[in-house]
Amino acid sequence: MHKKGAIELSVNMLVVIIISLVILGGGIAFLYKLIAGAEDIRKDLDRRTEEELRRLLVEEGKTVALPFRQATIEREESHVFGLGILNIGGSGEQFQIQVQLAKVIDRQGEDITSEVSTEEAESWALYIKEPLLIKENEHHSEGISFSIPRTALIGQYLFEVRVVAETGEQYGNTQNIIIDVT
Repeated sequence: MHKKGAIELSVNMLVVIIISLVILGGGIAFLYKLIAGAEDIRKDLDRRTEEELRRLLVEEGKTVALPFRQATIEREESHVFGLGILNIGGSGEQFQIQVQLAKVIDRQGEDITSEVSTEEAESWALYIKEPLLIKENEHHSEGISFSIPRTALIGQYLFEVRVVAETGEQYGNTQNIIIDVT
């Protein structure tokens, strides 16, 4: 009787190991799918926005450019904006991006900025906060992704995007991003 119980225990252990391996494989497949989705977003930014950024930075000589400034984003969705920086010299080679909430307007046109947590709204913006190294006479494109949470108030959000040079002074003009949260 003891041998039969030992065999049954061994078989059960093998079944548990097989099920664990299947779940691990599914998790790895899901992770690869998630990474591929992020790469698609980056490629989309590269394809559409790079051409417009190159035109604004190189052909028109703008130091900071944000070609597509407005988007309608549903709650629990995200959107990527492309920011371009052209280093024309005199300000060093390190630049830092800053995104700040400026104003929130509801559907009736009323200013509801005081009803919104500035820290929370600014946390929607995902971008590189460390200084970027851009050599003189070169340009760089950077994505600023906004992920809107389910709890966000419906309305129009105005974010100001500034680029600060290593001298501590603002580089180029302030750019505005307008997000209509639905």
